[in-house]
Amino acid sequence: MSIDESRAEADPPSRIAWPPLLLLAAIAGGALLDLLLPLSEGAWPLGARISGGLIVALALANDLWCASLMRRQGTTIRPDRAVSSLVTAGPYQWSRNPIYVSHVALIAGLGLALGSTWMLLLTPLAAVLLQRLAIEREERHLSQRFGAEFDAYVARTRRWL
Repeated sequence: MSIDESRAEADPPSRIAWPPLLLLAAIAGGALLDLLLPLSEGAWPLGARISGGLIVALALANDLWCASLMRRQGTTIRPDRAVSSLVTAGPYQWSRNPIYVSHVALIAGLGLALGSTWMLLLTPLAAVLLQRLAIEREERHLSQRFGAEFDAYVARTRRWL
């Protein structure tokens, strides 16, 4: 194994675990902005709240499925750690980033369930920041670590959906 291959295995994609920080910032920021600068008055329709609850449940179920697959393959789920294997089964066959799809869905779902206009408005910003701060770095890490195997995966699997 060359020094470059060894470094690709040891170096994490980022020193900061951006995804959970962005998720929490969007949720907390949306809730705080709703308190300080409310954009909507009155109760949201029950259908929107129920839909939001279902989206949240599906997002959490997908996160658990992804975590289970990663654990079974013996690799880390932490975005600030180097991976040891490439997971391509389950939801990873439809999206290279199903956990981040869940993060975005969770923010939007909570926005609907809680009647939070600000949370809904912060959802696209969270998606853009996830791509810039996490996904692009992780893809470089995976490309260095797995080379042609990752390139083939990229060619057949979309980044988001």
